[in-house]
Amino acid sequence: MTVPPGRFGGWPDPSRLRWPTTPGYRAGSGTAVGAEIRPLTTTPDAPTAKLVEKPHPLTPLVRAWVLVLAVAWSLGRELLNGGEGFRPPPLTWVTAGGAALVLVLIAFAYLDWRATSFIVDHDELRIETGVLTKTSQRIRFDRIQSVDITEPFAARLLGLAEISIDVGAEGGHKLRYLSRTRAAAVRDYLLARAHGVRSAELTEHVRTGVLNDLGAADEVLVRVPPQRLVLGAVLSHEFLLLTVPILIVASGLLALDPGGRGAVLDSPWLLLGAALPGVGALWSFVVRRVIGQWNYAFLRSGPGLKVTRGLTSLTSQSVPRHRIQSLRIAQPLWWRRLGLYRVDMAVLGNHGLAHDEDQSGTTSILLPIGTRAELELVLATIWPGLRLDAIDVRPSPDRARWLQPISHSWVGWGYDDSVLLTRAGWLTRVQMVVPHARVQSLAVDQGPLRRRLGLATVNVHTTQLLATTAARNIDAGIARTLLLDEASRARTARLAALLAAHRPG
Repeated sequence: MTVPPGRFGGWPDPSRLRWPTTPGYRAGSGTAVGAEIRPLTTTPDAPTAKLVEKPHPLTPLVRAWVLVLAVAWSLGRELLNGGEGFRPPPLTWVTAGGAALVLVLIAFAYLDWRATSFIVDHDELRIETGVLTKTSQRIRFDRIQSVDITEPFAARLLGLAEISIDVGAEGGHKLRYLSRTRAAAVRDYLLARAHGVRSAELTEHVRTGVLNDLGAADEVLVRVPPQRLVLGAVLSHEFLLLTVPILIVASGLLALDPGGRGAVLDSPWLLLGAALPGVGALWSFVVRRVIGQWNYAFLRSGPGLKVTRGLTSLTSQSVPRHRIQSLRIAQPLWWRRLGLYRVDMAVLGNHGLAHDEDQSGTTSILLPIGTRAELELVLATIWPGLRLDAIDVRPSPDRARWLQPISHSWVGWGYDDSVLLTRAGWLTRVQMVVPHARVQSLAVDQGPLRRRLGLATVNVHTTQLLATTAARNIDAGIARTLLLDEASRARTARLAALLAAHRPG
């Protein structure tokens, strides 16, 4: 919701002009049919005025809701850990204290809302915050790398969303909170300005779905059904590590203790009572994973790409092709016969490898579980022309079997004109794909045992926190050749990318 830069004086007039809009461009990555477009009727050469937008008026309720939950959790934990003889206060006191706490938190959140403004100048976005200490965060449009939308559970109940703006090494910034439709419109506008469209047009509202961030102009490339998410969770290493040891221990105890086996046969409810907590934990594990990746979709959105997922908390994450440092393609043991893969991406400025698939917000997961055809489609969309099966993978020499007895048949490396491919892993087979232009440095590692076997490992470093890519246990002479050749390919690829970026037109 948008209000004038002064105090909030009721719901705004829809006819007011806000944010720089001209008829020269329409941000269509999320615009649905029937969305209302309100461009400014100014000349294209007119200077852009400073425009101010406030967070949605319901923002204090969301902020207070989060604070109330945190305080309630802390107090509840203290009460549960109280000593013997602890007597809770009267219900009237508890009710009055809770009401006073809620009012104080709402008042604090309201003051914070009053002090927060989003200001658009000619070349930058400013975020003004602070009640006692004023803070001004300035974000140049040409520094914006990606813009994501997240709808936490409390905000989603009120139809609100937050915008996360990634500006690379400078860190991230958040706009909390706008209406869902307004957030999508602002996201499209910021991405357009980041791509150099100075006459970008911001729609008054962009209509998106309640369960997804799919606009009329978006093209769904991959969608993962819920049943496949369930299958992936059940066949994951985490699930099997929870269930198999418990079943082995329980079976061993019953086999060694005839009396215990007879007690279970005489009273099946005893077995049910013992197994119920474990079954509940496994059920919670599967449900969290399915909810976290629910309605997953990989989309082509205008000139960019994005990933949407989540049921209770919806995340719409933009995927900037030029910032992807590497891809990690993993295939756990139990997924191989089914031909299923997981793909993680290393994006400059984001965190490392995601270990919890149920977490909301920006993660490294590009494809939670997909078929071979979906994997190839994702790769071809990010790097057109790339085909992994066309790369000649060179295995390690036979003497390397002493260092990798189980995974020897899988370990290898190869390259083509655009990427370097390495393979490693045993329980989980991993392929790392690194574009030549993203290689920052290389190093040869040769310990005493490798030196005796005439082997070496070439480590390939990028600017991201995913595991270092490595061509493992290859011939020492080939390792030195790979080091020099890959350094040359990296320089050539970076120069070609730089020339392409500055080529007119």
